[in-house]
Amino acid sequence: MTPEQVGFPHASQAAQLDRHIGKHQPETVWLLTSREPERLNAAQWLRANRQYWGVEGLHQRLDASTNEDSCRVRNRNAIWVLGMFRRLAASLFVEWCARNPRRHRATMTDFHAAMDAEQTRAGLRFVTARTPSFMARS
Repeated sequence: MTPEQVGFPHASQAAQLDRHIGKHQPETVWLLTSREPERLNAAQWLRANRQYWGVEGLHQRLDASTNEDSCRVRNRNAIWVLGMFRRLAASLFVEWCARNPRRHRATMTDFHAAMDAEQTRAGLRFVTARTPSFMARS
């Protein structure tokens, strides 16, 4: 289908993508790009679309666990520092889940609880270690 047929005359390519994800209802989405087919073929386009949604997965995790979208901090340095700490927490959470297969349905709240008051010493040891590990010291 041409972009003009879809109603986007300034796009070089348009594609219809039918998604069937798990138990969700199938959905149809349109992809538009200004790149010519010689510069972006169908396989490259699909890969780029999947990579975009991979980034959205991190964004969803950050927003759901830290309310990042509703943060009203406006100082440039504070935004940068908060963003780094949020991403650090998300990375630590992913590592924590990967260390134990029973945690595959764990949430950031579970992670925070595990690192809370009783685990403060272990948490500090983890984030300050040269080679971090969730395994207990022997």
